[in-house]
Amino acid sequence: MQVNLLSSDFIEHMMQHHCPGASLRVRSLKPIDIDNSASILSVLTAGRSERLIGHFAFTVNYEKNGQVFERNMVMKIKPHGNEIVEMLNSLAQACSNPLAEVYDQFKSLTGFQYTHVREQEIYSKLPSTLTPEIYGLYTDPESDTYVVLMEYLQDVQLINSVMKPTEWTDEYLKESLRSIAAWHARHLVQRPSINSRYWSDVPSFAYMNELKALWQCFVKNAAEKSADLYTPDRVATLNKIIDEIPAYWSELEKHPKTFIHNDFNPRNTCFKVIDGKPHLCVYDWELATFHLPQYDVVELLCFVLDEDRYHLREEYLEFYRQELNKLVPIFEDQDTFHRGFYLSAFDFGLHRLGMYMMAHSVSPYPFIPRVVNSYFDLISHCSYFNRF
Repeated sequence: MQVNLLSSDFIEHMMQHHCPGASLRVRSLKPIDIDNSASILSVLTAGRSERLIGHFAFTVNYEKNGQVFERNMVMKIKPHGNEIVEMLNSLAQACSNPLAEVYDQFKSLTGFQYTHVREQEIYSKLPSTLTPEIYGLYTDPESDTYVVLMEYLQDVQLINSVMKPTEWTDEYLKESLRSIAAWHARHLVQRPSINSRYWSDVPSFAYMNELKALWQCFVKNAAEKSADLYTPDRVATLNKIIDEIPAYWSELEKHPKTFIHNDFNPRNTCFKVIDGKPHLCVYDWELATFHLPQYDVVELLCFVLDEDRYHLREEYLEFYRQELNKLVPIFEDQDTFHRGFYLSAFDFGLHRLGMYMMAHSVSPYPFIPRVVNSYFDLISHCSYFNRF
């Protein structure tokens, strides 16, 4: 039986299932406008699918245990991971060069195979003040329907701020680092109770070596399509990193791992104002994985530090180390911790930036030049390269 996902009956069903002990009734439902453009994966996949996909917003008036509430909510109808995998493969085919053939071989291993169920796992099993308020979750594998009903993030600060790095002041940056340190610490102490079958592509020594041909093609594609960003010197550096995967991952295997967001940047963050102070809120957790906690910090700093603030990178990294060490006191060694940061950056450059550059070569993203330049400045300060 086909379900009307945008009906008051379905929303009531989701909310009731999310709060099974409550008496709950949706009194009215009013659609409101929402901008879908920030959700890159949904926008690109929706054009290839016959199913309803995307973000839909409503003002929901409902009664819960005799009290009446009215909340603005967003229904996130997610594409199946297989659809995202094929959509990204089509981008690789559009690049034509060797990337097209090689990407097809590894398309199910780049972190997108289970994006349709990872958020449900996280939101249902790992409740946190860091994540949006969730009103309901729905999963029906038979119809390939995967839905998250969450708060509409309104009256918040720095939402969709990827093109506004100057607005990321010291206060916002330190709040982000402090809050993500708490998340990382929680999962360093206790591994999250999530279904491991949805995380079969966790980065590791074996994983990074197995996909070596893909990392090489990512670099080659970026050099051909964006020569202004991927200069010969930068390409040579990345190729050295690829050659060194066995060596640097032999080190990384010894570092503590935690559950990271893996897409931790201004496209997926905002700040709620509570008692006059900004509090970080992080959404879009479908790429979450296990890696060094420093990895999320690499990504955030690459996105928000422009050239005039590169010199502050080590200061913010040290602030994060101290915050994390307060909660899990195993990071006293500053040199070891900073080295883990730079080795994590190697993976970020090969995998995440490689994926971004593949998409950028087909449909340019205006924030990419700033992020790439920031990244290459970051790794230029890594002492690891003294061995070459």
